[in-house]
Amino acid sequence: MNILVLSPSKKLKKDKTEYSSEFVSELKSEANEVTVKEVFAPALESELKKSVKGESKPDLIIVPEKSDSESDFRSKFAFIISRGERKVQNIPNTKEKIDVKRSLKDLKNNVKYLTAKLKKQDVQREQREPKYVTYSRKKTHVFKIDLGGKTAYAFSYIGTKVAVIPKDINSETAKKLPELIFTAFNENEEAYPDGYSLTDRTLKVTTFTERHFPRKGDSKDEVIRKSVMLAATLVFIVAGYLFVYNMFVIPAQQQALQSEIRTIFYENTDTSSGKSNTKFKAPNWKKLKKINSDIKGWIKLNNTKIDYPILQSKSDNRYTQFYLNHNYLKQYTPRGFGAIFIDYRSKKGMKSKNIVLHGHHMEDGTMFGDMMKYGRYSGNLGFYKKSPTVKISTPSGGTNNYKIISVFKSNVSTYQGEYFDFYCSKFKNDAQFMNYVYNIRIRSLIDCPVNVNENDQLLTMVTCSYEFPGFRTVIVARKCRANESASVDTGSAKLNKKPVWPQCYYNRFRATRPTILTFKKAYKKGLIKWYDGSSKLSGSEQLPTSFKETTQPTTKPTTKPTQPKVTKPTEPPKKYYTIKITRYNKHGKKKVTKKKVVEGTVIKIIKSSNFKKNGYKYTFKKWKVKGVKGKKFLSRKLKKLRVRSNIRLAAKYKKKKIPVKKPAKPQPATEKPTEAQNADDSEN
Repeated sequence: MNILVLSPSKKLKKDKTEYSSEFVSELKSEANEVTVKEVFAPALESELKKSVKGESKPDLIIVPEKSDSESDFRSKFAFIISRGERKVQNIPNTKEKIDVKRSLKDLKNNVKYLTAKLKKQDVQREQREPKYVTYSRKKTHVFKIDLGGKTAYAFSYIGTKVAVIPKDINSETAKKLPELIFTAFNENEEAYPDGYSLTDRTLKVTTFTERHFPRKGDSKDEVIRKSVMLAATLVFIVAGYLFVYNMFVIPAQQQALQSEIRTIFYENTDTSSGKSNTKFKAPNWKKLKKINSDIKGWIKLNNTKIDYPILQSKSDNRYTQFYLNHNYLKQYTPRGFGAIFIDYRSKKGMKSKNIVLHGHHMEDGTMFGDMMKYGRYSGNLGFYKKSPTVKISTPSGGTNNYKIISVFKSNVSTYQGEYFDFYCSKFKNDAQFMNYVYNIRIRSLIDCPVNVNENDQLLTMVTCSYEFPGFRTVIVARKCRANESASVDTGSAKLNKKPVWPQCYYNRFRATRPTILTFKKAYKKGLIKWYDGSSKLSGSEQLPTSFKETTQPTTKPTTKPTQPKVTKPTEPPKKYYTIKITRYNKHGKKKVTKKKVVEGTVIKIIKSSNFKKNGYKYTFKKWKVKGVKGKKFLSRKLKKLRVRSNIRLAAKYKKKKIPVKKPAKPQPATEKPTEAQNADDSEN
């Protein structure tokens, strides 16, 4: 007989077991081959599975345990036994198979025939007698074996006999143990064949609709279960469809639309030379205008996906901008594809002093998503050297290059710090314009080697950025001047060591934001090397702000507006508060000062004197106060106090007893003897 001893242990020990070798020696005999294996206690079930499914399957498995109580046995082996039952069950399949060929044939028929047939099938299904399948379910039986005052528990685990015994059994019991276990199984073979009790069970054969759709006769819990499963399946299908549609279908549609208009724009391109940077002829703007009259130009940025038409809607205002969520065909585009469009503040369109362009930051790099290649928290100098210019084409101005002068990050919410208005496209004077250019250059992540003066035109590209909530990445370029080369000396470009960020950046990294000068002050100090203008800039340098913009009325008034009466602003009523000061003078006399003053008045506090009284010295210590928020005492050095409520001040003193000097003790005087005493002394 092949016997396997599995000894559970909380801590595995090499070549040692938790029971005596005497127990194993008693089991061994000519008829028994015993194998001892120590296992980690939580992995006992997996070790049992390996043993019964291995090639050398044992006839008997013995598991020594410390406790022999039934409750301990049930708590440790109940789940092992129940899971072992499932391995030996032969439960028949009660799912009715779907006839795929027949279903496909039915689908080919016309709708009327199909609906009629389906109704007929439903009636037949309701009228048919349900099918049932019976089978014998196995239930594991646990045999109790008396070991002379101690109890062992034997059961069948996937066709193998297992016995859980106490560890401290004597040698005589150990010899008889295999015989006692097999006797318990053999004596109960009729009632429990192979250690299992058999019970007949009946299962109903169901169709797909009966299993998944609520039907008559279902219990309340079953109806709820089926309804929840159907709802969850429907939600999963809809979510999957929306995911595929938004992530793949819509982008593919938008890219196809962009490819169509690119084909129209580049259809006059001369590709005979075969070079990558082939010059193209003037595009057919009339054809583009027929597609959409709002097309104002075309933008192209090398080494990026930015190659789109520029649009501007006349209806744009500070509240709505049409092409924020519409493409060049004026179709609504979900997921914010939109188009590249001119900001409503650029009233003159492509002729504005500062052309502000918007584009969404798409994750696949389309629209203005590739602007992030120029840098996030620091500039990407390598990419800037590859693409230092932007190409702009317009119907009236032809094709022009714009040299990038700044790449910076900015906030649009005032709670993140001081707001810098980079949307402004109109300037009052040259001084204001150059101060604006100075501000965008000190914020730039890259020190671009491009000169700027007051006669230049700017191009500003704006997209969403995620370094901080609600941030924007802004790229500013200036138009190439007449007869100026489009090439940039990128070799002298370098990263800006200390670009100016919004205040939230310095709050996060615990740094100090540098002070910002104006253009004129910085130019006088010699801090600006990129300016090549006349330096005769007149007017205020104060930068504009978009928050102070006023809207024009839509219709002209028919009558002259009446001038409102000018009324002098009424001053708010004054508030008066009472001040009460209690102190002592140098003679120890109590002084109480009471005043009624206007709110905000600064009053002088007369210093309280030290004094002596009744043998004590009183030294002024501090002021006890009532009425000042959050304070109970004030400093003794207090000289002034601003009144914002009713205040009571009381002087507090340190009391110390004055030591009294004791008088010197008088020395006893030596008296001269009288005549009588002298007479007495002489008699003696």
